[in-house]
Amino acid sequence: MIKIGGNKFEKVFIPLVLEDRYFLVEEQDGNDVWSVITLSEGKPIVEILRNKPQENPITVSDTNPTGIIAVADPKRGQFIYKLRPGSKNSSIFGKINGKETEIKITDREIRIGTNVFQNNMITGFAVGISVDKNGGIALGSALPPELQKLIST
Repeated sequence: MIKIGGNKFEKVFIPLVLEDRYFLVEEQDGNDVWSVITLSEGKPIVEILRNKPQENPITVSDTNPTGIIAVADPKRGQFIYKLRPGSKNSSIFGKINGKETEIKITDREIRIGTNVFQNNMITGFAVGISVDKNGGIALGSALPPELQKLIST
């Protein structure tokens, strides 16, 4: 079980999905440690592993001096998302429905636009909170088959 923003995720493989990015979080010495996976041509690609950008064939990433990790699409020259890891105070900035949106995670809540998640218990789903490209939000959903294979082997 992991607690994120006052919400408990039990037997949840990936607590947060933003469009086609899968955000995993661990707690280490009181800090949020993030890993981000996406899919390309049906194969998983690790973009961030434990708060460190990873070289991969589809995105470029860098970390600024304040620790914000920015991920972009080099072919289109477009920003995809930024991740600001923190001590129980993280933020993810990404484009949802064409506009930049912040997902704010504090010790008490997860805030996505005007939606606030507090004191929820999500149990037994592969995905905890999912935000689609149109801004729709779902609690408790499945993984795509390509990622399902990773956790079922």
